[in-house]
Amino acid sequence: MMGKVAEALLGTPNERLSRPRDGVLRFGSHGSMEVSIRDGWFADHESDVRGGVLDLIKHKGGAANDAAAFRWLEERGIKEAAPLEGRQQQASRFYDYRDETGQTVFRVERKQRGQEKTFLQHGPDGAGGFHCKPGCMQGVRRVLYRLPELAAADPSEIVYYCEGERDADRLARDGLVATTHPGGAGKFDPVSHCIAEHLAGRRVVILQDNDEAGAKHAAAGLKKLSAVAERAISLLLPGLPPKGDVSDWLAAGGSAFELQQKAEAAFADADAPAELLQTLDLADLSTRQPVPKSFAIERLAPLAEVTLFTGPGSAGKSLLGQQMATCAAAGLPCLRLAVEPGPALYLTCEDDAEQLHWRQAHLCDALGVPMASLAGKLHLVSLRGALDNELGTFTPDGRMHLAPAYHRLVATLQSIGARLAFLDNVAHLFAGNENDRGDVTRFVSLLNRLASDTGAAIILLGHPNKSGDDYSGSTAWLNAVRSQFNIEHDVETDIRKLKIGKANYAQKGDAFRFMWRDWAFVHEDDLPADTARQMRETVLANADNKLFLTCLAERNKQRRHVSEKPTAQNFAPKVFEAMPESKGIGRKRLTDAMDRLFRIEAIERGFLWRDTGEGRDIHGLRETSDKPS
Repeated sequence: MMGKVAEALLGTPNERLSRPRDGVLRFGSHGSMEVSIRDGWFADHESDVRGGVLDLIKHKGGAANDAAAFRWLEERGIKEAAPLEGRQQQASRFYDYRDETGQTVFRVERKQRGQEKTFLQHGPDGAGGFHCKPGCMQGVRRVLYRLPELAAADPSEIVYYCEGERDADRLARDGLVATTHPGGAGKFDPVSHCIAEHLAGRRVVILQDNDEAGAKHAAAGLKKLSAVAERAISLLLPGLPPKGDVSDWLAAGGSAFELQQKAEAAFADADAPAELLQTLDLADLSTRQPVPKSFAIERLAPLAEVTLFTGPGSAGKSLLGQQMATCAAAGLPCLRLAVEPGPALYLTCEDDAEQLHWRQAHLCDALGVPMASLAGKLHLVSLRGALDNELGTFTPDGRMHLAPAYHRLVATLQSIGARLAFLDNVAHLFAGNENDRGDVTRFVSLLNRLASDTGAAIILLGHPNKSGDDYSGSTAWLNAVRSQFNIEHDVETDIRKLKIGKANYAQKGDAFRFMWRDWAFVHEDDLPADTARQMRETVLANADNKLFLTCLAERNKQRRHVSEKPTAQNFAPKVFEAMPESKGIGRKRLTDAMDRLFRIEAIERGFLWRDTGEGRDIHGLRETSDKPS
């Protein structure tokens, strides 16, 4: 594989300086890049960089990490050639367990049918062979796999403890010391004596498969080996697929050289002394006055922090976010809240550029701000339709890798010097599991780091869950941020309420009301008295009309007609006031709603259906759109 990667990244080797017979190629006019296609390593002598296949891809191919290097290989279809036995698709394969002298003491048969694997132990049959029968392993000494090779190996060499014989053989082909035990994952006890005798004083790496069984196997192995080995660690290789093992990692582009590097690095990390936590110097602090937390938006959004802004769909989160960003750029308060003047960013993954323009034009008209005056101060970004909006990706072991979108966001915030940034919304930017506390905490911590580095107040927009909580998913959303506020919308009155749900730096529970007017939000107290009254009456009338039509539709669906005549037993307002669909608004408001609906020709009296039982036509109230065809 190293040969294919080197050819793709480095081009044609220097024939004069290369040694093909030794598997060593040189690149560059002076041969400063040395590559071993046999052992899978490279050495850039000019840059003093060394490593394996993945390291070469990161060094010359621009991959940011191992996961990106694996993707680079997948995109180009570069894979390790399968060994002969892997291509033969044998139904059965036998692994001989031998003692220190090389004598086979028992065998393990690996049977595979499709994706199903079965392992059978074969004990001595008494005639020089082996068989698999009940009791065949009784009295048979259990030994470690590849014990003669293990016993003969240099004691300073790392021993790789695998979960299966196939992996141990695979590593041995690459010149590494590898072993395992019979019986399956976690079954260390039967070989305790062999471990104590042959792994004492050795450095052992337990290679963890990427599943729950692999994690338990590694934990059990550490418990057993730590008592006898000089050092024992477990290693979960990066980029493994679910249930993947070291053989999968090697097939995807890893090399024995890189495995050794990762093992040595893991030992070094384990041996490194723990770094002390940095404590505050109280003597120094006593000489200075404490500084209170500063806010980009009074009480709502502290600077250098992440704030969670939640609310149901259509409540107006996006409009309010864009309005607040506009006020910051224009140096205006918003809904009677002080907003720190400065550059602001509003980024949406839900609305296109035309919708942003529409809202901005109306916001500028409502606020009395020329749109051109905001150039260079207000920055609007639409990412609707983009396929790579996630700020980070998560591996099966829970690690998060920064995505290109995050680096673009960082560069943008730094370039414009934003003091306030709205990210709309979390569903598009977060690629993890919203119910996984680890995923959520890592994502919010990433944004907290960004807020701290830039000094900006970052406001993350999100939806509540179906239960009506102020967030969707794990409670870690609320726990990880220092500030949270939500918007509530009373559809009957059209009054919105902004409420502070979590405030580590302000008064929790503060709330104020505002209304929509001419494509902008206005604080309730800033509306002229007559205008506010008229708006409330109009909104209330529209809500009552809707309730009347809901009740009418339900009665006609039940084939229980109602009348517009006040003296009738089935007078519509009289019948509707007892229905739960009317929400208790009373007969007077229902009567007023019926009158309004008649005036605007939304309802009428007409034919409804034929009562075949009584042989007559039924007439009553109906929506004008419900006329029989």
